[in-house]
Amino acid sequence: MGLQTDLSALTEHDLDELLILQASIDAEEFESEQERSRNNERLALQADFSAFAKAAWPILEPGNVLVWSWHYDLIAEYLTLAAEKKCKRLIINIPPRTLKSILITIMFPVWVWTRTPNQSFACASYSQSLSEELSVKRRRLLESEWFQRLWGDRIWLQKDQNQKSKFQNNYQAQMFATSVGGTMQGIGGQFLLTDDALKATDVLSEATITELHKWFDDTWRRRLNDPAVDVMVVVEQRTGELDITGHCLAGDKILEESGQPKEWTHLCIPLEADEEAIDKKTLTQRFVYPISGKVKDRFLGDVLQPQRFTPAVIAAKKVQRLTWATQEQGRPSPLEGNLIKRSEVKYYGGRDPETGEADEQLPAKFDLILTSVDAAFKDLKTSDYVAVGTIGVYGRKRFVLEVVNKHLDAPATETEAKRQRDKWKSSVVLIEDKANGSAIIKSMKRSVPGVVAVEPEGGKFARFMAMCGEWQAGDWYVHRTEAWVEQTIEQLTKFPGVKNDDICDCISQSSIYLQKKSHIYGMTEYLKLRDEEMKREARVKQTRLPQDVDVISESSATPPEIGKIDHVDGITKPDVDDGSLRCPNMDCRSTAVSRIAGGHRCSQCGLQFNQPQPTGGNQLRNAGMFRK
Repeated sequence: MGLQTDLSALTEHDLDELLILQASIDAEEFESEQERSRNNERLALQADFSAFAKAAWPILEPGNVLVWSWHYDLIAEYLTLAAEKKCKRLIINIPPRTLKSILITIMFPVWVWTRTPNQSFACASYSQSLSEELSVKRRRLLESEWFQRLWGDRIWLQKDQNQKSKFQNNYQAQMFATSVGGTMQGIGGQFLLTDDALKATDVLSEATITELHKWFDDTWRRRLNDPAVDVMVVVEQRTGELDITGHCLAGDKILEESGQPKEWTHLCIPLEADEEAIDKKTLTQRFVYPISGKVKDRFLGDVLQPQRFTPAVIAAKKVQRLTWATQEQGRPSPLEGNLIKRSEVKYYGGRDPETGEADEQLPAKFDLILTSVDAAFKDLKTSDYVAVGTIGVYGRKRFVLEVVNKHLDAPATETEAKRQRDKWKSSVVLIEDKANGSAIIKSMKRSVPGVVAVEPEGGKFARFMAMCGEWQAGDWYVHRTEAWVEQTIEQLTKFPGVKNDDICDCISQSSIYLQKKSHIYGMTEYLKLRDEEMKREARVKQTRLPQDVDVISESSATPPEIGKIDHVDGITKPDVDDGSLRCPNMDCRSTAVSRIAGGHRCSQCGLQFNQPQPTGGNQLRNAGMFRK
């Protein structure tokens, strides 16, 4: 039975005070209920990153409906482990336009501050403008009415440290935005995030790739306050085998081969579960959630967010083979080639295993045999591989006779080039006049005729494109069964996404040389060459000059016309006819001949010939070849 109070004895003033007191008690109870509700909401969001992301979405994307996907929950569990510092090195590869930057680079740092506001973040992207754009969105979320209602009494931004690229909270923790290669002097943190460190259009730039790796290893990694405890997260759509993901995974491979544990946890979610992604036994692609233990099985053909990526959209994306495999599927190279397909590779020396049809046979004699060398930049195991290959030319057909692709120092590269030259009787040895190649050229020219220094023109991609048409036309052949063949085909068909492309450089170097030296004209050019050689040999026998050199006096008949340069289909080719003057060096035979005082000089091998005859004495005494 409730206690009853007699209020009749109270004055009017006492009653007013009693009513005020009761209203105050009711207000406190109401505020306490609100505070309890706010605390419960705050704790729930701090405990569940997926719930936080859903609640924060309207702040960042007002008016746009969030279509949630299973893979967002999967990413959220991995990021939760990172926030708890149970996963210290994390790589996430997902397709473009699947909430990559919003979820990981914008929402995740803000969520971490709700749990541990004393943690500093440094975030980097390929450009400063992109990095600042993401930073502004992080700040917008922190200053939003929603965030202030829940955490405003605990976390706020310092007024004197509140810029687009750098802001600081009341715990002296900061969020800093920079670009790849940007200044990091005095900047560090407990969390380092890279979001698309390599621009897709820069994947073919060797200089950009080299600078990216150097920045990541020498600058970015050093910004962790405590490398043993703190966290690095790499998120990107794949752009090539040499992007940051590929660079980190290559390091893991070295650790694994040496018996050490891997450094990185790698989560790659392709847009479609295709034949490359699924397990061949279970016919599924399985993902296990690292905290809840849930399992997601994707069957062949399963697509992320099918309401957005319809069959028509997927079909259109697959037309772009390179971007489909690399950016959408997270595989830097497709199963079949980007520029040269496996179906375009022709074989010799065997039989087609499917049809039983005999392959092309090697000719009894080649028009020309050349050896091509792509040298490395340094004599280190970590340097690029060396590629040495020999090609036989017969008309328009090119036969790859042998390829060696391995780590070789300069002496070993020279030894291999000489071995192939002697084995296949090559009349020309092409060596790129860069890196170790310059020293090899100088050394080999002392004892080996036909060494040609090649100055590469244009970029790697442009040189490869210059020979693609020949492969697509079926002019190139590789051996059916030799051990080097599969490695050669893999590089050719995966370029430019392949990590090691030395064989591509080696073969494109020979292709461009042949185009410039007019061997694309085939047997007609060969017969002209042989006719000239026979005539010259007859003249040499009469004079018995050393080193097959004619001496023509200044009073002799008009000398043959020097070969002119013609530009056909964008390729520079000598305009050769029967009257063109050629280098008398039988290992060169170039028409790139220029006049010098009293004679001529070959621009290809440096031979000087047709010098003026000396006055008096033995007229033939000083005749001969003079090299640079």
